[in-house]
Amino acid sequence: MKEVKELLKLAADSMKNETLYQLLENDMEYQKRIKEEKKALEAVNGLKLSEEQRDIVETLIARKDETQYEFNINAYMAGLLDGYKILKTFNLTKE
Repeated sequence: MKEVKELLKLAADSMKNETLYQLLENDMEYQKRIKEEKKALEAVNGLKLSEEQRDIVETLIARKDETQYEFNINAYMAGLLDGYKILKTFNLTKE
C-alpha cells in the first residue's frame, strides 16, 4: 500500500507542476513572498555563523522544504479526490 501511495504522489506531483507553476507565475502575492524569502536567505547566508550553527539552520530549512513538498502533494491529491467526490455527488462521473 505504501508503494502505491508513493506512486500516486509522484504522479500527482508531475501533474500539478505545469498548472501550479502557471498559477504561481501570475500570483503577485506569491511572487512578493518569494522575493522576501530570497532576501531572508541572503541575510542568513551573510551571518557569521559557526559551522554548527550553519548546519542547524540549513537542516531546519531543508526539513521545512521537505515538509512543505509533502504537504503540497497531499493537498493536491486531496483536491483531486474532492473534485471527484463533487462530480460523483452530482452524477457527473458517468459511472
